[in-house]
Amino acid sequence: MSAMTDTGAGRLLGVLAAPGETFRSLAGRPTWVAPLLVLVLSATAVGWMVTARLDLAPVIRHRLEASGSQVSAEQAERSIEMAKKLAPYLALFQGLVAAPALYLVVALLLWIGCRLVGSEMSYRASLATTLHGLLPLAVGALLAIPVLWNHGAMTPEEARSGSFLISSLAAVAPAGAGPVARALLGSVDLFSLWAIVLLIIGCRIVARVSRAAAVGVVASLWLLGVAVKVALVAIAPG
Repeated sequence: MSAMTDTGAGRLLGVLAAPGETFRSLAGRPTWVAPLLVLVLSATAVGWMVTARLDLAPVIRHRLEASGSQVSAEQAERSIEMAKKLAPYLALFQGLVAAPALYLVVALLLWIGCRLVGSEMSYRASLATTLHGLLPLAVGALLAIPVLWNHGAMTPEEARSGSFLISSLAAVAPAGAGPVARALLGSVDLFSLWAIVLLIIGCRIVARVSRAAAVGVVASLWLLGVAVKVALVAIAPG
């Protein structure tokens, strides 16, 4: 396994099959380009497929009616067509720009958290640890692609939930559950929990901190992420 964990591409599989050995290798020579490409491309592919199936017409009509504006049917249709044309570009922006920026921020927060508990880990090492630890999310995205391929029209609520696989508690949410409740349930996801475990292992090995400190740092970041996700869902229109 050591030959696999010593190469950038090999570490993609190594972190899933032998995380301890892979993170020990990363501690000596951090690499981040390969996992970044996998995460960005998988996120972009899923975002593009969701956008292609998103039914925006009911939402736009509802917003126009709620605003009290006197809009003709022709104007409403033009607004819908404009939204459909812009949606693919928004998906590309989210996948190719917003997602990498988010990974950089998460790595920064992990670096700060580890430094606060006494680590001397560099930001480069934190970035490598973060990106490799988040690779289970790419696994979930890749598994979601065939599901989305056969999916029909999708509501914005379905798209925001991200529950394309039966891998989170959102799959067993009651029929009347609101978007905030679904966002909370969707945060308890198999692939997210897998990523949390990998991040704890990586933080402990690469940052050279205790297991308790690693759990505290990663759990705090996860809770912060859940809070931000729920807040965005709560303020989202429509």
